[in-house]
Amino acid sequence: MATKKEIRQFFNEVHGKSNRIIEKVLFGYFAFGILLSFFYDTWIVGIGVGSLCLILYFGTKAIFKENYILQYVGSLVFGIFMAQFIYQMHGLFEMHFTAFIAIIAMITYQNKWAFLPQLLFVVVHHSAFAYIQYLGVVNENIAYQQIYFTQLEFMDFQTFLFHAGLYAFGVILAAIYAHNLAQHTISNAENILKLRASDAITSKNIEIANEIANGNLETEIELREGDLLGAALMEMRNSLKESSEREKEERFINLGIAELSEIIRAHDNDLDELSYQVISYLVKYLKANQGAIFIHTENEDGEYLELKGCYAYNRKKFLNKKIEIGEGLVGQCFLEREPTLLKEIPEGYLNITSGLGEASPRFLAVLPIKTDQIIEGVIEIATFKDFEQFQIDFLIKVCESIASVIASAKVNSKTKMLFEKSQEQTEMLRSQDEEMRQNMEELSATQEEMQRKSKEFESRFQALNESNLGFVEFDMSGKIINTNTAFARMLSFAPDDLLGQKYSSLISTSEKDLDTFQALIRNVRPGEPLHGRFEKIASTGKIIAFQGSYSMITDVNGEPSGILHVGIPLSTTVEKSAELVAE
Repeated sequence: MATKKEIRQFFNEVHGKSNRIIEKVLFGYFAFGILLSFFYDTWIVGIGVGSLCLILYFGTKAIFKENYILQYVGSLVFGIFMAQFIYQMHGLFEMHFTAFIAIIAMITYQNKWAFLPQLLFVVVHHSAFAYIQYLGVVNENIAYQQIYFTQLEFMDFQTFLFHAGLYAFGVILAAIYAHNLAQHTISNAENILKLRASDAITSKNIEIANEIANGNLETEIELREGDLLGAALMEMRNSLKESSEREKEERFINLGIAELSEIIRAHDNDLDELSYQVISYLVKYLKANQGAIFIHTENEDGEYLELKGCYAYNRKKFLNKKIEIGEGLVGQCFLEREPTLLKEIPEGYLNITSGLGEASPRFLAVLPIKTDQIIEGVIEIATFKDFEQFQIDFLIKVCESIASVIASAKVNSKTKMLFEKSQEQTEMLRSQDEEMRQNMEELSATQEEMQRKSKEFESRFQALNESNLGFVEFDMSGKIINTNTAFARMLSFAPDDLLGQKYSSLISTSEKDLDTFQALIRNVRPGEPLHGRFEKIASTGKIIAFQGSYSMITDVNGEPSGILHVGIPLSTTVEKSAELVAE
């Protein structure tokens, strides 16, 4: 909708043209008044009144800048010129046509109210002068009769009404036509303004289209009513902007994943170095301030999250670099397996340090490092500005990639450890095998030596068994567990009959100090045999005297395991006994 100020500019142009027409008519009227003066000798009126009219008009034009005031003054001046011409022509009715000429000229003003001053002046002038002339006739006043209003004797009221009515009708028609012209001008002005606005919008839209074509998607678009092209451009710009932003975000994610993949390939065999390189890259790529990566660890100490990599990290809360499952934000994130995004950081939880001091971050992202089946750890990143959604999406995808790599790294680390342990065990087995081979050789030599000595012992034992030297062996309960043929023959027993018999069944009642096995044990010490003359009861009941000894037998630990009794019958010669004992 056009404003009054905009419409006025068009009317100022119309009024300028109208003023030039009116001024030409006024100069024509002034010249006409001078011309009449030649015929009717009315120089004073023609020059004086005409000059005053021009001075009034152009003086108003010079003083007032408002066209409407000049129009009203011009309308009044036309009425005065008409009265001047009537006076100069001594009341000639034809001079009223000058008023109609003025009305036609004033139509160009396109102001229906511009006719009002002339109309009022004509009505007042005609009414006053008609009445004065009438009074001159009635009162026979020659001066009143010669005012030159009309060449009639006087103008009656009926004539006045016809005269004024026709003039008023002409004024009304002119006012209506002027009003229609004004409306037409307004309509044209509005159309022109619309066209100008449309041209301006079109030009602006062309500029915007060029800016968009040049890649400037931030250009401002001010929509106006009915600007369909602007609306389409805005929709296109918004669509391109969204597409550009989406492409930028996808490029950010893809580039980050590609660069991170290179880092992973370079350090996939070292979990500690991999963790540090990954978190340092993420902090720098996301333009964050601090970051840490915690890896799930299980060993003989239990299950916990261990800080494996950090960048610009200074957390007082976790100086031991271990977090229990479910402890704090990191432990809870691992337990719930869902990202935690905080814009309100718990007071004292984390501070970002720099050379200027330390401050709490505005945004904290804690994300699980997981695949669909298993979780391997947690990443924590802090920053002074909020992350965009595409940055969070990037972190989620990165965590999925890292989880697979960490799982592989763990397997590789475990495989490496097992391989090294296997090598150690192989080396140990090789050493043990060599040692065993040497031991087997030594054992073989020992066995050969033992076999040789065993044969010698068996040979000697056989010789001893065939001699008159007898022996018997008791366990710690006093039961006979071994004996030789010589001892059994001495007591008239078969060797098998003696096995299992008690010590007390062979002891003579004359041996009061050794009547029980416990008494024997008290008198025999390891390394301290008991020598002397001892009596035994034969199977026939006969008392057999022996010369011999009791000796304590010990096991590999030096503990008593039995007692060995060796002796010969006293009926054997001493020399023979001595020889046998020596053997």
